[in-house]
Amino acid sequence: MLYPYAEFPGTLIVTHSQEMEDGTILVHFEQPCDWGFKEARYVLPSKNNLYSEGFTEAEKKNNERILNNNANLITKYAKIGGVPLA
Repeated sequence: MLYPYAEFPGTLIVTHSQEMEDGTILVHFEQPCDWGFKEARYVLPSKNNLYSEGFTEAEKKNNERILNNNANLITKYAKIGGVPLA
């Protein structure tokens, strides 16, 4: 299951999985486009890119910047099953 994390300007949506038994967390980036969706997936804590389809190099760098700046919070929320809703 993927939990919503954030939606950024330009309709970039970031979701994440729960923390897996091996301590990893999947982080998914998705953005609507003319042909469907651009998608990318990373794994925490290594921040390795598993795949990226449709994003430009500049968009990939932006996704990686977002991942680096939010890795601690994403990890925190993955451990408790998503961002708590008020």
